[in-house]
Amino acid sequence: QFSALTDLAMAEELPRLDVDVLVTVTPALLAAATQLVPDATVLVHQEHRSSSDRTSGLEPLLAFAPRADVVAMLTPTTADWLREQLGEVAPEVAVMPNPLPLGFTPRSRLDNPVIMSAGRLVVEKQFTRLVEAFAEIADQLPGWRLRIYGDGPQRSEIRRQSRKFGLYDRVELPGSTTDMAGEWAKAAVGALSSRTEGFPLVVQEAMAAGVPVVSLDSPSGPREIIQHDVNGLLVAPASVAGLASALLRVASDAELRHRLGAGALHTSRQYDAGALAEQWIAIFADARARRGTLGRVAARIAAPRRRVAAETPPADITGVTPAAARRVALTAAVDIVRAVTDEWFVIPPHESTDPAVVMPMDVRDAFLARLAEADLPPYLSLRDPDNSGWPERRGVVAELATDLRRGRRGRVYLEPWPEHGEHGSVLGQGCGVSVQFWETSPQGELASPGPNRYARRIPRGTATVDAEVEGVRVRTLPLMAGPTVNECTFPVDVVYTWVDGEDPAWNAAREERLAQLTGTALTREASGRARFMSRDELRYSMRSLHLFAPWVRHIHLVTAGQVPGWLDTSHPQVTVVDHRDILPADALPTFNSHAIETALHRVPDLAEHFVYFNDDMLLGRPLRPEAFFSSAGLFATFFSDNPIGLDDMPDAPPFVRAARNNRDLLHEAFGVVTTSNLAHAPYPHRRSVLHEVERRFPEAVARTTRSPFRSDTDVSMLSSLGQHYGLVSGTSYIGEAALEFVNLSNSDVNRQLRQLLQRQQDFLCLGDHHDHALSQATLERILADWFEAYFPVAAPWELTS
Repeated sequence: QFSALTDLAMAEELPRLDVDVLVTVTPALLAAATQLVPDATVLVHQEHRSSSDRTSGLEPLLAFAPRADVVAMLTPTTADWLREQLGEVAPEVAVMPNPLPLGFTPRSRLDNPVIMSAGRLVVEKQFTRLVEAFAEIADQLPGWRLRIYGDGPQRSEIRRQSRKFGLYDRVELPGSTTDMAGEWAKAAVGALSSRTEGFPLVVQEAMAAGVPVVSLDSPSGPREIIQHDVNGLLVAPASVAGLASALLRVASDAELRHRLGAGALHTSRQYDAGALAEQWIAIFADARARRGTLGRVAARIAAPRRRVAAETPPADITGVTPAAARRVALTAAVDIVRAVTDEWFVIPPHESTDPAVVMPMDVRDAFLARLAEADLPPYLSLRDPDNSGWPERRGVVAELATDLRRGRRGRVYLEPWPEHGEHGSVLGQGCGVSVQFWETSPQGELASPGPNRYARRIPRGTATVDAEVEGVRVRTLPLMAGPTVNECTFPVDVVYTWVDGEDPAWNAAREERLAQLTGTALTREASGRARFMSRDELRYSMRSLHLFAPWVRHIHLVTAGQVPGWLDTSHPQVTVVDHRDILPADALPTFNSHAIETALHRVPDLAEHFVYFNDDMLLGRPLRPEAFFSSAGLFATFFSDNPIGLDDMPDAPPFVRAARNNRDLLHEAFGVVTTSNLAHAPYPHRRSVLHEVERRFPEAVARTTRSPFRSDTDVSMLSSLGQHYGLVSGTSYIGEAALEFVNLSNSDVNRQLRQLLQRQQDFLCLGDHHDHALSQATLERILADWFEAYFPVAAPWELTS
């Protein structure tokens, strides 16, 4: 479209313009004009597309639109989008639809059995979907034809699609025409199957001929013109079944066709070219008057900034957990759907995050109307998801539910606001409910608006059963009530190791034992105080389980006879396990986490599948058991990017030496070489595999068990050896997770912690050190504030005082 020659021509000619107003029609021309036209010229930009769906043109539009005097958008929806994108620097934004062509427009009698569409034959127009929809109803509409005007690269594909369905003599592709008005007069039904549209002239022209249009919903355009069941029919985006049913409904019902046709003709009058020309003249005159004698830049600086609505204070979410919020959202959706129809069901989440409340599309308006009036907690929002060029919208439930009644989107989400103040909300992920509106196919089936794991179509009236989902009594299909093959159905426990490094008796025992040793045990890495320092991490790590993993069956806290002062030991979900219950007497007292790890699989009543947490490991957002285990019971191994390194590095820290000892054992037993350390993240395990490791390498495990401090001969049974053994024995797999390690010794620890409040990580680890850039008092204060911000809801096992 542009070249070096056009750039030279514009640079030569635009500065010479002597006009009051210049109108640009592409973002590229807008960019050139703002930099080249005389300063006194009023600049008006006109958008001709669904602007939010632009690709290469989006950047120049957003960059140069603030420099224009006026930007004219095709629809109120796109105008609102531009204002939101530009905020305070938005220029004057007007809404100006395309006019109808001048001249006489013949009117259709609506009795010629032709469904007609028009446009460039490209993928975006989705004419193959239109052919597929026509194929579904062709047998029920004998004598009817589908006629598509236009040329383009998809012609051959549309022909192939027609032959595939046996419609080679009923799908017509006459090419382009210069008399679309005359051709529309020969049609009985118009059809629009585009993925997105700006303001489709094809719909305007059809309506001018009195032809009702059936259209897939789109971010803008069709929903701005078509009023469902008044001047046409709207169908959920991408729904072939819905498109087929709507076409069949209009084609087979002459009375409906004429009623909608009359509404279409009435609507078309607002696009009269003469009336719109007068509006354009008013826009030009107003822009010229606002400018006065000021130049473009001076006028934009002097213009009042657009007032952006003040953000409402964050809703009170005190004491609300993600599970509770999800239960509230599901209860609300189920209560409303019960009130509007008897034909509904819930798709349980199983291993995914969101349950789905499903109902027919024909009760969508009634559901949204009741949703807008519902008394809901203010922490719930409504989200219209982005999809295929459709910009995401989120808003107050009452407001957005009312606005959404105009369209036919097949899916919305009732969920908490994702942010709380400046940071991500504790309810911001995994707390929503999908509300789905399924179109009805010509065969009387409910058709899903998108992929799901069960079926694209379900016969209406399919029997349901009662079930409990997220603590709410719902109805679902029998097939959906049971667990899926991808789902973990076995119990999962959590094991913690913890020590109170401030306990005088424990410290005295540590010093006494240390005085008897030499070598590695005396290094800071093996026995320094930092290894035993507590900053209340355990409280908040266990709190993260309460918030983000309520499916955990039981928590086992392994200690040296110590109990955190805040822990209610009578709580049925928590058991404190003494070292004496799992370690041999000749291994006590021990101050070696490697030694303690060798005995964790002997914790009484421990589930076969468990996750081992150090007290500095925390969950960052809601997770399911499938983040740690496969449905077959295999456990995940999370690798770090750090290599174990070569064997001839004498200054390696104890954990690396243990990793090398692990490597030696596995190489001798299986002939394989381990290369990577594990990520400092929760460690999933199976008791039976750890028993097998102990039987396979009894000397190495026993030696580690009886090492009171970290030593050169240790193995790291739960933080490396067990995982690598699982990989070579077929009981583990390489897992993936988003995780972040924060070194508390760094000077910018406050910045790192604040970044984590965006809540984009599955796992968090707060690694302590012997030396710190910040004072202990400062670090304690920063951590205390961050812990309460990230994990604001106390767990039921925390004492209140």
